[in-house]
Amino acid sequence: MTPSALITGATGGIGRAIAEALAPTHHLFLVGRNFEPLQRAAEGFRSATPLLADLGSPGRMGDLAAQIPALDVLVHSAGILRMGTVEETSQEDWAQSMQINVLAPVELTRAMLLALRRARGHVFMINSGLGHRTIAGSGAYSASKFAMKAFADALRIEEASNGIKVTSIHPGRVSTPMQEQLHSWEEKTYDAENWVRPEQIAEALMTALSLGDRANLDSIDINPSPQP
Repeated sequence: MTPSALITGATGGIGRAIAEALAPTHHLFLVGRNFEPLQRAAEGFRSATPLLADLGSPGRMGDLAAQIPALDVLVHSAGILRMGTVEETSQEDWAQSMQINVLAPVELTRAMLLALRRARGHVFMINSGLGHRTIAGSGAYSASKFAMKAFADALRIEEASNGIKVTSIHPGRVSTPMQEQLHSWEEKTYDAENWVRPEQIAEALMTALSLGDRANLDSIDINPSPQP
């Protein structure tokens, strides 16, 4: 039976690269809130099903779980970046950051737990270097990513006896639209050639996935290498 993978944020950036890496060996469930880009993404793969879901609207993840009896891989790649100082950021900025970056992965994982247990699946949290530390202006984003790491750590401990693995991936600066957004906020020139490629994040995920039953990569940090 073909293994399955559910990926959020698969229409671009890191999520798209991960979908491309998994596509030769897995049936993909691609989750997003906009049907047209989701459908286009699904059509580009050998075996993929688009699933509509708004990660900003809690309470709908059970609808997805009903369609997937067993799940081998769950990738939380969707996320938002709200930059601004504590003084500048609004309650809405904080609420949206926590909803998309933390609460949606929590709710989706809880909805998929039985399917993951059946397959002894692997959960991947695409976190951030700012899930280890913070910088001026990243308070809301970093807080959400610190919380995501805590969730991953708790899930790993609690579900180990059910055969579920959990890996947090903490990329530094990656060549994605989010990185371009960050550069704009920093008033710096963005050059995609300077940063980690999304495909390299996907390669790290595939390495963790390949380890087999008796080993797990709990956390992976990936940063741009120094250039001469």
